[in-house]
Amino acid sequence: MDSKIDYNNYKADSLLNDAYFLESEQHPTPESIMFWDKLAQENKQLAKEIAIARNFLHILRHVPKPYLPQQKVDSIWKCISDQNRLEIQNKRKRRILYRTLAAACIVVFLVSGWYLQNIYQTSECMEKSDIVAVKKPDVSTNQTLLILSEKKQIAIQGKESKLHYNQQGKLNVNSQTINQETENDKKKDTYNQLIVPAGKRSSITFSDGTRIWLSASSRVVYPVEFMKNKREIYVEGEAFLDVYHDKSRPFIVKTNKMDIQVLGTTFNVCAYEKENIQTVVLVTGKVEVKTNNNETKTLSPNNLLAYNDQQGISVHPVDVQEYIAWKDGFYQFKKERLEIITKKLSKYYGKTIITDKQLANITCSGKLDLKEELDDVLHTLIQTVPAQITESNEKIYINVKSK
Repeated sequence: MDSKIDYNNYKADSLLNDAYFLESEQHPTPESIMFWDKLAQENKQLAKEIAIARNFLHILRHVPKPYLPQQKVDSIWKCISDQNRLEIQNKRKRRILYRTLAAACIVVFLVSGWYLQNIYQTSECMEKSDIVAVKKPDVSTNQTLLILSEKKQIAIQGKESKLHYNQQGKLNVNSQTINQETENDKKKDTYNQLIVPAGKRSSITFSDGTRIWLSASSRVVYPVEFMKNKREIYVEGEAFLDVYHDKSRPFIVKTNKMDIQVLGTTFNVCAYEKENIQTVVLVTGKVEVKTNNNETKTLSPNNLLAYNDQQGISVHPVDVQEYIAWKDGFYQFKKERLEIITKKLSKYYGKTIITDKQLANITCSGKLDLKEELDDVLHTLIQTVPAQITESNEKIYINVKSK
């Protein structure tokens, strides 16, 4: 990067024309993350502009089909990616070509009447919250990780953890008080994150009384303090929520594909980033789901809403206990194919499980204790199945039992 550049007065559009910013967003490094975090901490106005620019890039990644053809998205990202191949050039050439490409790709796109008409004039896109642009840190840990807004990281021990905010906003983690930033430093536009690794679960009780349970391999982003007119969080993975009723402040759960708005209700949301289908299962109350494709559906209790970009929304009745038992540490299933069961266990425990095709379609019913180790869970599972378990190269195989 050019160390002489002064970013302090940059606006979002300037950042979107800056090669180093685009490179940092596409291919972040410890150096670039530290660079932009430091600037954001030192300049609150710049921090807002960075958030707006990141929000735009987030929309570009997940923009719905009615707004932007995939061909256009691919073309823009190809332009941005092409910049990185210029690294082999000398610094002077790289700097000139970088800026030319960045400007050509982003500015041409931004000034196109098609985009201005179909994106910026669309209120749903303009109202995208900063919360969706909060990045997951590049950390690898087998412990539950709480990241406070001031970048303080707290590793939480145990398979299950509980966070509790009292009405004054003071935080306890597993009954231990955590020192946070001072009241004067609190900002409604800053966020905390809770990251739960494979094989663990956690829950948060917010200061308003709302409670959220997080399943394994999940993340929630939430503000240091909820706004006066709404309560908003972002979820990756699977979560169950019991939302405190507050008519003046609707509760909104965001994923990378949809928004779920509630007043007071209990429901489960499953929105793993690498999976095409996201689901909402309503236990009590009522929720309104709005997708990135601008479809809207109101869901009633004991129903599951499934959504993907290709097929849109579908709704059907379910036994909700099968979808929410995990929050109490159990996996409950009824006439479920063995292959589906092992895939869910694989996702929960973060282990590769391969099921023999001859066993894949065997159906099972029962309840497994997720508080146990995976080996114990699998041996419980195959008690009624003619199968045996072997392990090789960190993969678990469920094969037909030899005679």
